[in-house]
Amino acid sequence: MKDGPIRVLHVTPYFAPAFVYGGPPRSVLGLCRALRRAGARVDVVTTTANGSAELPPAVTEVATFDGVPVTYVPRSFPRRHFRAAALTRVLDAHAGGCDLVHVHGCWNLFGWAAARWCRRTGMPYGLSPRGMLHPWSFDQRPMTKWLSYQLVEAPTLRGARFLHATSQQESDVIAGLGLGSRIVVVPNGLDDLEEPLPGRSDVFRARYGVQPGDFLVLFLGRLHPKKGLDTLIDAMRRVAVERPEARLLVVGTGDPRFVRSLQTLARDLIGAGRVCFSGHLTGDDRRLALTSADAFALTSHSENFGLSVAEAMAAGLPVVVSRHCPWPQVEAWHAGFWVDNDAALVSSALTALARDRPLAQAMGENGQREIRAYLCWDRLAREMLQAYERAVER
Repeated sequence: MKDGPIRVLHVTPYFAPAFVYGGPPRSVLGLCRALRRAGARVDVVTTTANGSAELPPAVTEVATFDGVPVTYVPRSFPRRHFRAAALTRVLDAHAGGCDLVHVHGCWNLFGWAAARWCRRTGMPYGLSPRGMLHPWSFDQRPMTKWLSYQLVEAPTLRGARFLHATSQQESDVIAGLGLGSRIVVVPNGLDDLEEPLPGRSDVFRARYGVQPGDFLVLFLGRLHPKKGLDTLIDAMRRVAVERPEARLLVVGTGDPRFVRSLQTLARDLIGAGRVCFSGHLTGDDRRLALTSADAFALTSHSENFGLSVAEAMAAGLPVVVSRHCPWPQVEAWHAGFWVDNDAALVSSALTALARDRPLAQAMGENGQREIRAYLCWDRLAREMLQAYERAVER
């Protein structure tokens, strides 16, 4: 057993406050904070990436974020693949104070370079694919993905002391690749389980044209093709036939061209006031979106975890989630509906919730009660520390 606290360097292509990338920046920040509370020494090396822009100097020139030491490395060409020319120099500077590197994500130059540095220097490392090894990911530009997997990604994965999955479903997917690596399953946690939630706000709802008696369905996340919003939009079109009071609020941002394509797809619903795109919300507005909705829906084609599902349940919302999301607990806890990614089935589930408000409330309460015990960060951090210690001992 190592003497003294373990020293872990987290390497991730994007980090807080770059929340335009959805759940990963939040979950990596939550893990780092919990590890520090558990006694580990934690540092983060990341890029200045913030979608198509860069994080401002007011963030990147400060040595910490939310109490976590962070080094923000400027992106270099090609920026979209998160290359950072100064990364090796930064890693060299951290080498003496590090027992293990934890790399987050796949298919990016930042993570590949960090893993090469680890293998060259003999530094042990673990890797969290963050859902990027699911079949859906391989199906995007398949020839390019196959070539990069054979040449770079597979050696990177095989060189890791462990691979971290956030669900059993993701663990099964990784095991199916036959990499021979040890897989550790530790879910993402929730940071604000003990913080009081704001109450439902009709003022917030009215901002998006939602009346007090309407049934508001919330989507919260990055706007990306894998999120299956085309299915959800089609489902809402069907829900409107039986429940004209149903509304959908889409909270999030993404590639502007893709966002415009979604708005075009939902043009009739937007014109009728049944669908509204709010853009990216942060802080109190984001929390108000969760507590002011009546239900939550995520119809993804691929998810390794789905942090927004957990956040919705923590806010007391019944959830409708596709089976490509690793949330069988939704059925087990009677916290909503876990359905195939089919517009008719999603519509049926949402219609049932809109028709029976007491049922929706009961399901929301079930999920809120169960999620608190399941996703306590302090317990999960202890499990991750055990994975680190075994990796270092090897």
